[in-house]
Amino acid sequence: MRNRPAGMTRRQFVATTAALGAATVLSPSPRKAWAQAAKPTITYWNGLTGADGKVMSAMIEQFMKETGIQVEMQMIEWPNLYAKLQVAVPAGEGPDLALIHTTEVPHFAADGILQPIDDGVLASKGFRGDEYLPAPWNGGVYQGKRYTIPQDVPQHIFYMNSKLLKEAGFVNSDGSPKAPASRDELIQMATRLTRGDTFGFAIGTVSIGRYTWGFHNLLWQNGTNIFTPDFKKSVLTDPAAVEAVEFWGSLYPTLKIAPPANASARDAFVAGKLAMWIAGSWNFTGLREAKVDFAVAPVPKLFKQPIVWSQPHQYSFPKPKAQDAGKREASWTLIRWVTDHIADWTLRAGQVSASRKSHSDPRITADPVLKTLLAQAPYWQTGQLTPRWVAAENLTRPQIESVYIGQKNAKAAMEELARQINALPD
Repeated sequence: MRNRPAGMTRRQFVATTAALGAATVLSPSPRKAWAQAAKPTITYWNGLTGADGKVMSAMIEQFMKETGIQVEMQMIEWPNLYAKLQVAVPAGEGPDLALIHTTEVPHFAADGILQPIDDGVLASKGFRGDEYLPAPWNGGVYQGKRYTIPQDVPQHIFYMNSKLLKEAGFVNSDGSPKAPASRDELIQMATRLTRGDTFGFAIGTVSIGRYTWGFHNLLWQNGTNIFTPDFKKSVLTDPAAVEAVEFWGSLYPTLKIAPPANASARDAFVAGKLAMWIAGSWNFTGLREAKVDFAVAPVPKLFKQPIVWSQPHQYSFPKPKAQDAGKREASWTLIRWVTDHIADWTLRAGQVSASRKSHSDPRITADPVLKTLLAQAPYWQTGQLTPRWVAAENLTRPQIESVYIGQKNAKAAMEELARQINALPD
């Protein structure tokens, strides 16, 4: 997500954002002149810069071939994408369509970056709430208005290095790796699996100590959050929050079962130097390509509830300077086409769909990873839908890193973070 310096307002951040990073651009394939004139060209921005971007590029090529609609797609790293939208849309230079995360919806809606979606138009395009899972569908609504349509649900899952767990004797009766059933069991297993430069457990990918998504998952499992339900103040000083943060802060300096704060857990897992790993679902296709011997299980219940962090991708219409009916219709056609081909996206990109359409597809239900991801749906949770969520997340990173490396204790860090969050402007 974005790295706006603590204390800096969004407008200050945007005003000082000069370099937005290089964007990958997919332009239309060569067409006959008459075809170009007959169909509109639309611009589509997203942050799919990894392996999933290659899948989306191939799908867009197929979409253009089948429909004749031209798509100029820019794949920009997520933080740069969001900064660019904040600048480009008010200047009348935004895209026709943008893919964003659920937690970005409230502040973009409040800032007038996104155009509301009329319920009648939504229905006329064939999109109905009962065809979607509730969590991602409801995430597109802010203050009673819909701003987005969900595509898929990136989420956490529990990865296990099969070789390391089997060597340590952590196996089920069928010979598969055994997943821990509790926090105590996870610590016991991770302690036994930690040897030399091999670690037993980690949450997150690169820069583990600053991984807010793993931090949020622990809070939610312990029945707490960043803000009160009315978003008026932070609840990070509550005992449940401090308890979750104490566990987070014990992994590296005290228990010594997790890698250093700046380590890449993904690289360690691929190299066989990490045994158990809570991380994003988007990693599993790459692990298969790297021929890693791994198994998966649902995210373990480490506290009170088996909550699973999720962050749905949502289609949005950035507010245009002047409405173009042809481009808007073409954008709707693209959303509809991807939704109708969502099983292909799930199988190739590794992200289960927000719509129920593909959930009974035998190709998906036969895949052990995708089957596990779908089974977690009742436990999905995403960030609170307040415009202050993203700013709070930026303030969170340095504080949780200080706890992870043993520089601050959990209570002091959460007291300071709560003060900073409470001082954020509405």
